[in-house]
Amino acid sequence: TMAKPKGYVIYDGPSRLDGKPVIAILTLESANIKTGNMAQLWIMARDEAPHIAKKNGNDSSVCGNCPIKEGCYLDLSKAPLAVWKGFHRGIYSPIQWGKTDLSYFVRYGAYGDGAALPLWIVSALARNAKDFTGYTHQWKRFKSMNKFFMASVESEKLAIQAQGKGFRTFRVRAPGSALLPGEIECLSSAGVQCIDCRLCNGSKQARNISIEAHGARKGAIAYV
Repeated sequence: TMAKPKGYVIYDGPSRLDGKPVIAILTLESANIKTGNMAQLWIMARDEAPHIAKKNGNDSSVCGNCPIKEGCYLDLSKAPLAVWKGFHRGIYSPIQWGKTDLSYFVRYGAYGDGAALPLWIVSALARNAKDFTGYTHQWKRFKSMNKFFMASVESEKLAIQAQGKGFRTFRVRAPGSALLPGEIECLSSAGVQCIDCRLCNGSKQARNISIEAHGARKGAIAYV
């Protein structure tokens, strides 16, 4: 039998955010305690290692104008770099739409914003996955993402704006502050893994979700 692939090249082409070359790699197994064993989508600049791209200010192809880029909790020189190097070594198989089995629980954006990918790619992956979760900071620019992703917001004002554009919202709030009407606390606070919850799928009829700021991001977020 053929060895199980480590992952797939889902996309290799221009970013929808700024037209520069990006790659999207779906890795099939994860030891992430918070998400559980979901397939993880990594969206990265193609020609520059992720931590270097960030340092040089070239991460807007994959992160857009994300307001918490500076407080990003991800260490880009660890897992993202390993995946990026793996792509350049050729360890991931190119996706064959219609043939490749993609019946996984997919997390869009282990790194990078799903809105950086062409809509047909986002849609094809969503259609083939068992289920998925995803977030976008590009909700003002790409309203069509509301069928897939939660709008990622850092304030009550932005939550209300995004909801007005037809998005469900995932709001990071100041520690100790209250939930808005229609919001529930992210179940990860109670130890539930994303793979078992899966409410952060923009296509679902469910409540908006909020979590208290945690980890490295706590001091880096302006709750405007």
